[in-house]
Amino acid sequence: MKAVSSTQNKLILSLLDSGLSGHEISSQTGVSNATISRLHSRHHPYLKKAQGGHPSKLSDQNIHYALRLIGTGKAENAVQVTKTLSNIVNEPLSAQTVRNGIKKAGMKAVVKKKATTYQET
Repeated sequence: MKAVSSTQNKLILSLLDSGLSGHEISSQTGVSNATISRLHSRHHPYLKKAQGGHPSKLSDQNIHYALRLIGTGKAENAVQVTKTLSNIVNEPLSAQTVRNGIKKAGMKAVVKKKATTYQET
């Protein structure tokens, strides 16, 4: 493995400071991703790494509204909340997406208990 020169090292560190990803720096400089990652962890461990993934379809406000719908009794389950939220968000939503958001907010699924009636004899 060929060592990285000090000028290239400074260039990579300045590009990391400017917020470029390892892949973007690799394509600009020709240095491998592993070398860039190693330099990142040695010299700039305080810099945040990219989170990855895609943004959530539901915002925090949407999840709060879903909790409010369930709490006030206007909706009983995630399917009913999904129908309401899909009109607000203006894009197709899955009931599982709403369930995941509600669960992430701290609400748990509970099975309703049937009311028992006693007859006098």
